[in-house]
Amino acid sequence: MSGVYSARVAAYLKRAAGAATHYSRGRNYENLLDYLMSSVPGCEVARNSLNHYGTEEADLSVSNMRLQEGLPLLPEYFLVECKNWSVPVDSTTLGYFVNVVVDRGCSLGVLAAAKGITGSQEHRDRAFAIGSNALIRKIRILVITSDDLRTLTQPADLIKLLHKRNNELTANGTIYLGT
Repeated sequence: MSGVYSARVAAYLKRAAGAATHYSRGRNYENLLDYLMSSVPGCEVARNSLNHYGTEEADLSVSNMRLQEGLPLLPEYFLVECKNWSVPVDSTTLGYFVNVVVDRGCSLGVLAAAKGITGSQEHRDRAFAIGSNALIRKIRILVITSDDLRTLTQPADLIKLLHKRNNELTANGTIYLGT
């Protein structure tokens, strides 16, 4: 399974990176995250859910049965936002995602940001502030990147990554942006 899984991850990443339009880049990245989350035992995914007013879209809404071999340490429902940008995500986008998570009544959001979150010190400081303020409100935001996804060889690796980022969030008191 591990060879097939890592080959699929690599193929999805290649399609997402090589897509001709921003829309296609985004949809291909969503396809990858859908595949990954759906491969976790006990997780079911709904795609591109608009709220009643059409003002907010959740790329992926995950229902997690919290199976022991799945994601037992994460909540029953959470959102995944997919940002396959050619540049790091800015702090404003992070803040907006936190609000979407709150508005949907969730306590966890996973931000899959292909290039991570901005390297600008001002925006990094803002991102840390947004992350710690979200945590005070009992909202957890886990950030994963394309570099993280390239290392996955089986669903257990994704489970380990998400649990690790959740622990780093607790240990650091704010989102984890890497070193």
